[in-house]
Amino acid sequence: MKRIHRHLVMALGLGMALTLAGGVVGQPLGLTAVAKAADAKKKKHPGKRLYMRKTCMACHGRGGKRAIQDYPNIAGQEKTYLARQIMDIVEGKRTGGLNAQGKPRAEAMRGALVTPEGEPRITKDEAKQIADWLSGLDPAKPRPPKDLKPEDIAAGEKLYKKKRCRTCHGKMGDKPLKGYPYIAGQKYEYIIHQMQDIRDKKRTNGKVKVMFNFVKKLKDEEIAQIAAWLSTIDRTAK
Repeated sequence: MKRIHRHLVMALGLGMALTLAGGVVGQPLGLTAVAKAADAKKKKHPGKRLYMRKTCMACHGRGGKRAIQDYPNIAGQEKTYLARQIMDIVEGKRTGGLNAQGKPRAEAMRGALVTPEGEPRITKDEAKQIADWLSGLDPAKPRPPKDLKPEDIAAGEKLYKKKRCRTCHGKMGDKPLKGYPYIAGQKYEYIIHQMQDIRDKKRTNGKVKVMFNFVKKLKDEEIAQIAAWLSTIDRTAK
């Protein structure tokens, strides 16, 4: 009986130790609870509900990671930049070239966020909430075109350094200054269109006036090379 009692006590002690350790050997105390709490907070974030209610998902995809056509993936984007771009589009400050349908690229988003009478359907606080939620998400995995040439990718990296893009966007487009976007891993076509629009002065809102001096002499081929390199960088691997 004493032996059975001793074994029972040892088993109970082991069970208690595993419970305190989160149920997994070698897992830090309370890690499971912390992770669950963080996930719950993300799910309850008011920005998530607003993102879906304001129909952002229609173009940028679920969680901002599966954007259609040449719209950008916005999960994990710098939140100050995101909030400012939303309001610039609402206020008509952000314009650009034409999309595949022959309409200004920002028109679809403006149509979703502004009534036909010109009344905003979103407030600055709501834009900030959406941006805050999106910025806390993991970015999308890069999906560069399959036919990119290695020599163009290498040339793009050299041009990125030569044109001092890293001054504002970081060494690999992954550590921008506040108010500037992450561009590492962004969609190839989107990068091309935005650089061309800035170069051609079709997009002039916000901080792009600073960028104009760096891209004004770039040829379409050079822009495509920079976009090729940036589109291959995986921010999720860090």
